[in-house]
Amino acid sequence: MIVRLERPGDYRAVERLTFAAFETFTFPDGSKPPQVNEHYLAHIMRDVPAFVPELDFVGEQDGEIVANIMYTQSKIVRPSGEELATLTFGPVSIAPERHNQGFGTKIIRHSLDCTRRLGYGAVIILGHPTYYPRFAFKPASEYKLTLPDGSILDAFMALELRGGYLCADGGKWYEDKVFAIDPTAFEKWNKEFHAIDDYIAAQAEAIQPLLQSVLKTLRRVLPAAMEKISWQMPTFWQGRNLIHFAAQKNHLGIYPGAEAMKHFAPLLAEYKTSKGAVRFAYKTCGGEQLALIAKIAAWCAEHNAK
Repeated sequence: MIVRLERPGDYRAVERLTFAAFETFTFPDGSKPPQVNEHYLAHIMRDVPAFVPELDFVGEQDGEIVANIMYTQSKIVRPSGEELATLTFGPVSIAPERHNQGFGTKIIRHSLDCTRRLGYGAVIILGHPTYYPRFAFKPASEYKLTLPDGSILDAFMALELRGGYLCADGGKWYEDKVFAIDPTAFEKWNKEFHAIDDYIAAQAEAIQPLLQSVLKTLRRVLPAAMEKISWQMPTFWQGRNLIHFAAQKNHLGIYPGAEAMKHFAPLLAEYKTSKGAVRFAYKTCGGEQLALIAKIAAWCAEHNAK
């Protein structure tokens, strides 16, 4: 796994990774959180002043993003009212199929090494109390720190990056207000986030694997595009609609627009087409057609950027 800084073209892939990572998360007792919203947190976190882009890392393996860690500024308020700057990380997301392969350890250690080089004094987190001590995190109570309401949790931990930075005065720790998620805004965004997956789930079971393959192909080729439902079809949008696809009765419809259809006419001669669409019969739609869809989508993105 290669660790590098996140780029704008990674945003959608990171949000999907974050959802997958936390959708499969369970607490030590086997229970699951009541709601997964960390993918929305990843979406809104990048736009707040507390976000630290120099510490926003992705892990990439074979061209696929399989890990991510994000940092925000936080603070300790001493009993005297003095404020002490700290960092916090999260979400930390690892692709479920890559668990227990050392990816989480690698990206966390890399990011912590960077926090030291950048001169930060301490990292405060709420995390698994048996996992993070391997990175030298200690119970925050050892530094007489509490949460804003005065409480102390086993998951509340601190890592001193500079000796003596967390002195014995104690205080209350405050994370950025971005973590106080607006439920109405989240529900609206989350509905759109899942729109294409919900569309596919509503189709005939026999064609769902093909539709998932089309979706995966378009996500790979158009990583920076927004996904939504437009004209009642799954749509990839980037400043304008790039390409749609739809499950029809006997065929898969791909709708890249008239200009793309004109450009790819020689490659589409064997298929049924219209001015702005091409039909791929389900019974003959496979790898060759997916590769063609990828070419068309890439052209649409390049043409849109001009």
